[in-house]
Amino acid sequence: MVEVIKICGLQSTEGALVALRSCATHVGIICVPGRKRTVDADTAKAISYLIREGEEGEGRLKTKLVGVFKDQGVDEVKSICESYGLDVVQLHGSEDWQLFRAELPANMAIIKRFVFPRDCDRILEMCSKGQNCFALLDTEEGGTGELLDWKEIGEWSRKHDEVKFVLAGGLTPENVGEALKVPGVCGVDVSGGVETDGVKDVKKIEQFISSAAQDRTDERLQQYTDKTTH
Repeated sequence: MVEVIKICGLQSTEGALVALRSCATHVGIICVPGRKRTVDADTAKAISYLIREGEEGEGRLKTKLVGVFKDQGVDEVKSICESYGLDVVQLHGSEDWQLFRAELPANMAIIKRFVFPRDCDRILEMCSKGQNCFALLDTEEGGTGELLDWKEIGEWSRKHDEVKFVLAGGLTPENVGEALKVPGVCGVDVSGGVETDGVKDVKKIEQFISSAAQDRTDERLQQYTDKTTH
């Protein structure tokens, strides 16, 4: 079952609202200083408020707010989590995820980015030991639109029944359905694939989530999918 349909790199409440109304399970904001999609504190808090208060419709799926970090200290990450009201911490650097797991609340999920196939052993370790943790498989560079070798991932995953992971790298509304057929995939993460000229595109976000949700069993999300595909 699809557990994660994540729209990342949001920089405005408008983009966040589209993702929320389209029933994204997770929305991500970049908390790494100096990056192309880094959000300022006011925007981050506005997006957080929108999730907490602005879209509290009856029966709506609970969308989780993800903060993306890279090689930032535990204390800094904890402070930003509290300030922005984050639900999930996503680690994109050389961080020790087990240190963060020990320091963060047990109910706060951790997503750790790994490069496939370089980090296969570390992925297996997280899948076997991590509590409320997700491995994110990405390309070496990330953010380039480059696809991972899905065939190679599938062959590797079949050898390890315990492996479940979120897939990133080059995903689009057109290919996400096929991506979710790769053995072991429990979620998908997209940023540039739902943008036009560097800006989040409403139609692409809607199409991506609709395509990703086709096999999801959650009744409310399936109702949204049915409405957008008929």
